[in-house]
Amino acid sequence: MWWNVTAGIVFALTALIAAPLAGVEISFAFDETEGQVTWLTLFSGVFLTGCLFWWLLMIRRRRFSLIRGASTGVLIAFFSYPMVLLFAELFQRDWRASADAASLPERFLHVLMLSGLSLLTTGFATTVLFAAVGAVMTRVFLRLHPPSAGTSARRTTGLGLVARRISIALGWLAATCVAVLAGAFLWLSLMPLDMAKLMDVPTRTPQITTYVDAITAIDAVRARETEMPLHPRCLSKLLTHGGKVERVVVFFHGLTNCPAQADELAARFFAMGYNVYIPRLPGHGEADPLTLALADLTAEDLVEVTEESTGLARGLGDDVVVIGLSAGGVMSSWLAQNSAKADVSLSVAPFFGPYVVPAWAARAAANLLLVAPNMMVWWNPLETEPNPEMDYAYPRFATHALGQVMRLGQAVEVAAHRVPPLAPAIGVLLNEADVAVSNRLTGEVIAAWRDHDRQVLLTILPLSHRLPHDVIDPRQEEADIDFVYPILFEMTTSDAIR
Repeated sequence: MWWNVTAGIVFALTALIAAPLAGVEISFAFDETEGQVTWLTLFSGVFLTGCLFWWLLMIRRRRFSLIRGASTGVLIAFFSYPMVLLFAELFQRDWRASADAASLPERFLHVLMLSGLSLLTTGFATTVLFAAVGAVMTRVFLRLHPPSAGTSARRTTGLGLVARRISIALGWLAATCVAVLAGAFLWLSLMPLDMAKLMDVPTRTPQITTYVDAITAIDAVRARETEMPLHPRCLSKLLTHGGKVERVVVFFHGLTNCPAQADELAARFFAMGYNVYIPRLPGHGEADPLTLALADLTAEDLVEVTEESTGLARGLGDDVVVIGLSAGGVMSSWLAQNSAKADVSLSVAPFFGPYVVPAWAARAAANLLLVAPNMMVWWNPLETEPNPEMDYAYPRFATHALGQVMRLGQAVEVAAHRVPPLAPAIGVLLNEADVAVSNRLTGEVIAAWRDHDRQVLLTILPLSHRLPHDVIDPRQEEADIDFVYPILFEMTTSDAIR
């Protein structure tokens, strides 16, 4: 069985080497509790899958051929995706809860969704790589053990004939698998994403410059909201000193959250002399946390709120600072690229794509989310009930809404490569411990901006602090606003960003 174990090790090491080269983000924190894939879960999942399929399909004599080795490699690659993600789900997301039978269906559904997303975007490359590894390993074994060479075709009756037919079927299955995954990726990558309406958008909202007009506009927004079934803490929030001041902050909250997310941040900015406005994003903030309101959210909706909110901000303060978190970070990035309404545009952990998707597959992932059936998915399958301290935030999201946020992010990236951003000052705050977003995708946008000789102030929160994706809401577990908020304040006023 030494050759069987060797096969598992070789495939696992191949995965470890290929992951960073492909741009897939793998965590080094082996005590990760948010369900992210670590180097340990990647190695273990691929190793066990490799051992299993090599033993089933290759380990016995008279089963060795290059085609069979390549086919086995394809199947190992295919089934390694759910195996690795299952390991991450059970052992890297509060492993002590893995025995909770009530949570298992939701956790398996979560694994299947991530597996499908990963396979249809990066699976073709992995299957081709593992097919090559399987063929090479078979070739090496045949050289080390010549009696096994050419024996697979000697038996043509009985069990030998069955084995031969299984081998042929296996080869066709593997070839079909590669063809389907490659075809799906090509189709999803070339499919138009309809970004024209999100790029080079003319200003449709008039610029408001007086305090009275700004208050009138905000009152109109809140009047509309009072007719909606909203959570009491989720109406658009305004903190004002009673007149126009030197500086104003506009904050865009994250997907499935609401203005309550930033109430403490708003209070601290207000205490520093700022006026603060936190608009509610469309479909957010309803009193029923299991609402389906997000199912119809579009990127155009987010652009409209971005324009409306920043259009009135000049009436609240002479110097406009726009801050966005996650989906809101994509909105602030869109503003930085397409408008000069904000004097400072700061994106915090912007969601250009999930961490399981490398930068080169982002377009395919966005299209996949948009063309697949619209599903409501739990952020955390262990938390299917709203957190009492954060009952204003939805515990699940709509996959189409996630795709629309990525669509807006793709529009930002494409525009960033074509033309320089219009914002006078741009900052980005990333979290090295973030398991929700791909920092590499954000890095692509930053690199594009810098290629236009534009200065971008980039600050990275260190992995050692183990901060959550939502670094703004103090009610988040492991939140550390006393560490994060001063960094935000410094970034908005630093000479390096202006």
